[in-house]
Amino acid sequence: MKTAELQELLLRTMPQWHYWIDKPFKTLLDDSVNLGMYYCLQILKEHGESLTMTELARMTHSPKQQITKTVDRLTECCFAERLPDANDRRIVRLKLTQQGRDYIEHFLSEKAGYYQNLFDEMPPEEREGFYQALQTLHECFCKMHQRKLNQTKS
Repeated sequence: MKTAELQELLLRTMPQWHYWIDKPFKTLLDDSVNLGMYYCLQILKEHGESLTMTELARMTHSPKQQITKTVDRLTECCFAERLPDANDRRIVRLKLTQQGRDYIEHFLSEKAGYYQNLFDEMPPEEREGFYQALQTLHECFCKMHQRKLNQTKS
């Protein structure tokens, strides 16, 4: 497949993705939680343990100043807490709180019903195809992310 064909398909898909996936997602978030905060919550949940501000900035591909503002909001909402590093007083670690976990669980169980309805309306073979496509996208994005992280470490 030529890169130009891939690029064209991506650009033809983006408006539909925005309409069916992205735009509804943004409306589901609470007024106090923005997209950047939600991404940080998911990253903290995925990693389980605490992360440094630098690690979180790198994982979100965000400048440290922006992550500091996002983390300020997360801590104000009691979704995350700042912790001192056991080995280096200069390092601040960020950890997801139980309230942060509860928010994610509530979001998935109560707010994300839009997607449940969207998927329920799909015929089974279409839903399976959509699932496979999402799985492939997720795997590709994870690999792209890992390559990017490896490049920034070098």
